[in-house]
Amino acid sequence: MEDKQILYLYGDSNTYGYNPLASCYEDARLPKDIRWPTMLQERINESIQIIEDGQNGRCLPGYEAEFKRFQKVLGRYEKLDYFAVMLGTNDLLNQSSLNPLEIANHMDLLLQAVKDIHEECQCIVISPPMMGFPAGHPMNAIQEANVKLSNLYHEVAGKYKARFIDAGKWNIDLFYDGIHLTEKGNRQFAEHMVSAFKKGRL
Repeated sequence: MEDKQILYLYGDSNTYGYNPLASCYEDARLPKDIRWPTMLQERINESIQIIEDGQNGRCLPGYEAEFKRFQKVLGRYEKLDYFAVMLGTNDLLNQSSLNPLEIANHMDLLLQAVKDIHEECQCIVISPPMMGFPAGHPMNAIQEANVKLSNLYHEVAGKYKARFIDAGKWNIDLFYDGIHLTEKGNRQFAEHMVSAFKKGRL
């Protein structure tokens, strides 16, 4: 049997499947079968195995020690065929002064760190989905910064000949917090990802 290709999926709570409606006594995670990475795995090429690495609150590495920890994790794998990353939301939410360029620079360094460990790995940059902060909302400035971040990510992806997927253009259903994908949102996201992967011939 031919060895499967490995796709490492690196993300935050929207990759993890965080459920903001869960109580503190429950596992605050949507069921596995309705999370978008699971649905994506079921519908992409059977020769590809997805390794999920989603973590609540995750930001892009910004310090040397963080990059070393990241590379140590990737170094556990003899070979990665694909590395897909969807991060940036928490970075924006945590900035006291919005600076999409700084976040894009961190994405640049992340892709370089991947290439340093797995030179032949094909990277996939996924710009985060639009947040639910319309005009007039106190956090609308973050929404606007998210659009700028998407454009910057596109440029970074081009530098590394990575594939770019702009999830910010998708109309995705979100929970009341305007950040996390609902069950419907996970289904929608999976559908779009399947389409994007087919266009990219994965």
